Formats: sequence, C-alpha cells, structure tokens
Amino acid sequence: MEKNLLDLTAPLLLVAVPAIIALLVRPAWAARAAGIGLLAAFLNVSFGGPANIMPFGQSLVYDPLTKLLWLLILGAAFAVVDLTPRADCAASLPANEYYFLLPISAVGLMAMLATGDLIGVFIALEVVSLPLYALAAARRTAAGAEAGYKYFLLGSFGAALTVLGIAFFYGSVGSALIQSAAAISGLKVNQAAASAGFLLIMSGFAFKAALVPFHMWVPDVYEGAPSPVSAFMASAVKAGAVLILFRLFVAADLPLYYKVFWWVAALTMAAGNIAALPQTGVKRMLAYSSVAHAGYLLTGFMGGKAAFPAVYFYLAVYAAATIGAFSLVAILEKDEKGVTLDGLRGLAAADPAKAALMTVFVLSLAGIPPLAGFFGKFWLFAQAVRGGSPGLVVIAVLASAVSLYYYLSIITAMYAGKADVPAAPRSATPLTLWLIGAFVLLGGLAADFFLLPAANALPFLP
Repeated sequence: MEKNLLDLTAPLLLVAVPAIIALLVRPAWAARAAGIGLLAAFLNVSFGGPANIMPFGQSLVYDPLTKLLWLLILGAAFAVVDLTPRADCAASLPANEYYFLLPISAVGLMAMLATGDLIGVFIALEVVSLPLYALAAARRTAAGAEAGYKYFLLGSFGAALTVLGIAFFYGSVGSALIQSAAAISGLKVNQAAASAGFLLIMSGFAFKAALVPFHMWVPDVYEGAPSPVSAFMASAVKAGAVLILFRLFVAADLPLYYKVFWWVAALTMAAGNIAALPQTGVKRMLAYSSVAHAGYLLTGFMGGKAAFPAVYFYLAVYAAATIGAFSLVAILEKDEKGVTLDGLRGLAAADPAKAALMTVFVLSLAGIPPLAGFFGKFWLFAQAVRGGSPGLVVIAVLASAVSLYYYLSIITAMYAGKADVPAAPRSATPLTLWLIGAFVLLGGLAADFFLLPAANALPFLP
C-alpha cells in the first residue's frame, strides 16, 4: 500500500515542491524550477508502473484513467510555463509568484481528477481557483483588476452552487462518492432533491468550463489577464472542468441530464460563435471561441460513456491549438490593448513563421481538414449521432460554419492586410510552438496514441 500511495503522491510532489522552490529562488530561475517540476511529473506518470488503487474508502482514485487525465493537464501546464518567458508581458509579471501559483493550480487540477468523492473534488477545485484569482489580476492595470475581481466574484458564486449541490446530494443519497450518483434513479424518496443537487454540482463546474449561462466572465477575464494565464485557463482548466463534468454525467446517466446538456450545448455553441463575430480584439475572439468549443465538447457527451475517447482526443487537440494561439498573441502584443486584427496586418510579410503557425492553429479550431481539429470534431460528432442526437450535430456543424468568418478574418488580416506602421524586428519562434504546431497539423495521423489508451481506460469510468 505504501508503494502505491507513493506512486499516487509522487507526481503531485514533483510539481508542488519545485513550485515552492520557484517562490524562493531568484526570479530568473523560477521558470526553470517550475518547468523542470512539470516535466518530471509528466515523465513520472508516462513511464510509471501500472496503477489501480482506491485508498481512503475510494476518496482517492489512481488508475489508468487518472494517469491519462494527468498527462493532459501536465502537458498543457508545461507548455504554458515553457512559453511564458517569450511573452511580451513576462517582464512585468512577478516571476516568483507566477511560477509558484500556476503549477499549484495544476496540482489542484490533478487532485480534482484523482478524487473519488465530491467533498474532495470541491476542495481540489478551490486549490485550482485560488491561485487563478491572483494570476488573473497579475497585470497591474485596470483591465487586470477587473479580470481578478470578476473571476473571484463569479467563481465564488460557482463554488457556492457546488457546495449547495453537495449538501442536497449527500442528504438525499447518504454518500458523497461520485459513483453513488448511479443510485439517484433508484431512489423512492428524495429523488428530485438528489437530482437537483447533482445538477447544481455540475453547474459549479459549468462555470469553469464556460458553459452558457455561466460564460459571461470569459471575455473580460481572458482579455484582462496576462495572455499565458488566459492560455492556461482556456486549456488546462477548461479540460479539467470538462473531464469532471463527463465523469459526473456518465455516473448519473439520467435522461433528464441528457436533455439539459443537449440544450446547454446548443446554446453554448450559438452564443460563443455569434458573440465572436463582431470582435476585433484577438483575445476576446479566442475567448468567445473557447466558449463555443465547450459546446462542441458537450455535444460529444450525448454518446454517453463510450464517447470518452473522442472527448479526450478533442480536448488534447483543442488545448494544443488554444495554447498555440494565445502564446502567439502573448509574443506579438506590445501594449495593454493587446493584439487586434489591425495589428495583425502585414504579419505574414514581417514574420512568415508566426503567421503560418497562427493559421494552423485557427484552422484547426475551425475544424478544417486535414488538421487535427477536423478529426477531433468528426469523432466527437459521430459519437453524438450514435447516441441519438443528430439534431444537435446539425447545430454544431452550422456553428462551425459560422466560426469560419472570424477565424478567417485573422488569416485575412495577416496575409491580405498591409501594416500601417513599420514591422517590428523579427524574433525567433520558440521550439515549443513548432512542436505544438506539428501536433495540430499532423495529430490526426497520431490519433490512436490518444484514442486507444482512452478506450482502454473506459472500464475505470464510474
């Protein structure tokens, strides 16, 4: 048992201890400490032995599913930490605090995905959220302050919904274990209270996933926060929230939740894409795009438990393209206003490499073949059709068609527009961005590396 517990805690400690070191060393070394810790944890999880333990009365779960989810979170967090020093805002960030808070938030995500009971999930959610409240306000500007207090106030509201839901659920079912949700349908009394409580719990995580109607904070927070923080929230945090929602959704497996999520998915796709159309700021555009992608992911939920491989692969592709796009914005922005479509004019002539990478990222988000985003959407929508929701897939396809307008506006600005001012000197494109671009470009060919392990992890879902 001791060795198994060490296998469970080792990746968490490999992230947390270097994060604490990053708080204490010189600012120039903080990024290295955080990056080394995340990479070490990633390698530990990748090459560690088999895992299948549920200590402390199933309050913790460490199995092949947990390892798979951890790899996604650690990969996204490492990419963000590695690319942050290249961001224009990096010099103004408090380096020690930044490289402490972001990995600690990743530890919270890992703990949340390895927790088998709702109380532990809530505690882990707060470990995720508290560092993000500070990171969102890391820029000492009016927009940064607005991002911090909006995320804090609305995040507190989401946490309150979660706690209220746990109270209703525990009082009705008599257990806080996630797998106990399967008992809701068999309750003779208090079924309505248990069902409503579980819906409230999922509403709290819908805030983190930016689902309608809990999405209104996204554009202001993503725009006001430092771009690397926005990349982390739009990728790793959203992935963690969606994965927890999926576990809760398939654990309950109630027809009512399928109906609710059907409408939430449709409204989220519509609201995100329509709101993105008039945007001229690239960060706000990507923020609303992230809302729409949460709707696409919910579309896959209609396939039930068997849809997990498709959801996992799409999350990996979406996270890569989103981190890539936000990181390019972080590199290109030169002032508090951020990158606008006008500011992208002439980028293809001034820096062809960055323009090409941005093109790959946004076309993948749009789902254009043969990029990985196309294959991700195809498998996701196929699961929804298999689950009996072809109407929702039609809405998803139409929403994807609408999104082409604002994605192509970015490409048009870079390639067809002419810069109003002389171009800045060209800077080297980070290797990590090239690797992310290669994955987004060729990820469809390597899909089995995600789909097969995810399929093998299906028996470990609730």
